[in-house]
Amino acid sequence: MLLHPDRLFPADPATRDIARALYHAVEKAPIVSPHGHTDPRWWGENGAFANPAELLVIPDHYVVRMLISQGMAYEDLGIGPDADSDPRAIWRRFASQYHLFQGTPSRLWFDHSLSQVFGIEERLSHHNADEIYDAVNERLALPDYRPRALYERFGIDVIATTDSALDDLGWHQMAKDSGWSGRVVPTYRPDAVIDPETQGFAANLDRLGELTGCDTGSWQGYLDAHRARRAFFRAMGATATDHGHPTPKQPTCPQPRPRSSLRASAQAAPPPPRPSCFVLRCLPKWRGCRSRTVWSCSFTPAPCATIARRFSPATVATAASTSRSRSALPRRSSRCSTPWAWNRTCD
Repeated sequence: MLLHPDRLFPADPATRDIARALYHAVEKAPIVSPHGHTDPRWWGENGAFANPAELLVIPDHYVVRMLISQGMAYEDLGIGPDADSDPRAIWRRFASQYHLFQGTPSRLWFDHSLSQVFGIEERLSHHNADEIYDAVNERLALPDYRPRALYERFGIDVIATTDSALDDLGWHQMAKDSGWSGRVVPTYRPDAVIDPETQGFAANLDRLGELTGCDTGSWQGYLDAHRARRAFFRAMGATATDHGHPTPKQPTCPQPRPRSSLRASAQAAPPPPRPSCFVLRCLPKWRGCRSRTVWSCSFTPAPCATIARRFSPATVATAASTSRSRSALPRRSSRCSTPWAWNRTCD
């Protein structure tokens, strides 16, 4: 048996009995998933998933980060311009390092998926990598494993995707126009137009201005552009925003101009150790905005939210390859694993 029925319950027998009773009371309740990280294209096209690697390994940033931290190259995991395009080879590499995930939420989730979704009761390893790959791949070709069929099978009532502030939400519109009864809503994720260290930040500001007709070179115009995009997301069903901020601390910085902050950030080499004033000035705007519409706002403050873009694949792989260099990598803070969230009336 791959999964123990009490795997997430307390060890104390009396407490475990209470946990079981509580769980069984809600086990069949509909799923409301406000932070799904699913690809909106799944719901719009409802096509078959390509293969096990592209579904379960390559897009999972928790899996990728673990493997990169142990010296595996991004290219070996199908990521980057020179990436390996063989999904079976990528799966084999993942399977050969599966022992690294022991005791992690990723391992719990993956074992659960193999057992409960694909009916596989063997633990993944390099010995059975091909056998399990073929079994999963065979099932993915069946109509019952299309995205919308799984939505119904899992008893989902509503699921949210995570979408860039610049996204046209075309896949969401396609799902709506298809007549499908499932409810998939977008979530506003504006990091690409908030953090000046984001690659292509200047172009992103220009695009934000084009989409909204606002002057994103001025502070007021920049905020107005966000309001316009949030209104668009609301019209498409969004009820939440999601933010990756380096710190929850309140700023003591002067009011910035977006492009001024961009120039200051571009001239800094290496990147400044403290978050830019521009990023900090944005934070209270998401918490203190006013309107009649209530949004759920979640924040993940900690360096881990942006490690992948602050360090090149070569830097991470080189640092992870020797124990002496590992100390140069940012350590995962306990703050990384627990986003803080609240409901606020936001415009």
